[in-house]
Amino acid sequence: MGYDWNSEYWGRHLSQPERNDLFDDMWIKRHESVLKGLSGRALDLGCGIGQNSDYLSELGFSVIGADLSTVALSELRRRNPKIETVALDMTSPLPFDDKSFDIVVASLSIHYFSRKDTRSLCAEILRVLVDGGIFIGAVNSSLAYKYIADHAITLEDNFYLSGNRFIRLFDRAQFDEFFGDYERILLELTHSVRFGEPKDMWEFIFRKPISN
Repeated sequence: MGYDWNSEYWGRHLSQPERNDLFDDMWIKRHESVLKGLSGRALDLGCGIGQNSDYLSELGFSVIGADLSTVALSELRRRNPKIETVALDMTSPLPFDDKSFDIVVASLSIHYFSRKDTRSLCAEILRVLVDGGIFIGAVNSSLAYKYIADHAITLEDNFYLSGNRFIRLFDRAQFDEFFGDYERILLELTHSVRFGEPKDMWEFIFRKPISN
């Protein structure tokens, strides 16, 4: 069984007025003071239709928007043709060279995977970042379990089948498990709305240590 990110997700949401949530709640802008001190190449991982790619480009980054959904990437190219796009599956190794990005952004896009795949993905992100590079993102919080408690099937700790989609809900301890090789700059609980539905989430900023 696999969730269809083209038809079930973006094919449905792109035609709905609540897609404006994506542009109304640009949580990443709260961290502009950190981002404005950076430059170079940026990877928007799980970029969707590219609202964060747009923002990074406006800040002067050379941006690659990467997503599993070809529908979302097509919409991104229509809206902003100057942003390069790459179709990829985050459960596979990232198709980029070591130390090739100064910043990686992952906005509500890396919380769909098993413990094994999440650990591998975090290691891949670390690999493609330059020394001192920044990983900034948001993931669903374990506080959000209340929204799926009546139907979710537990597959492993904090990892569920909700309807026909897999979802990982992060508690504080998982950041030590999955991001232990990074230096933490910020980790905080916040609340948002995505396509008309409430979101309890963690926002985080990590830095790749500089090699000796």
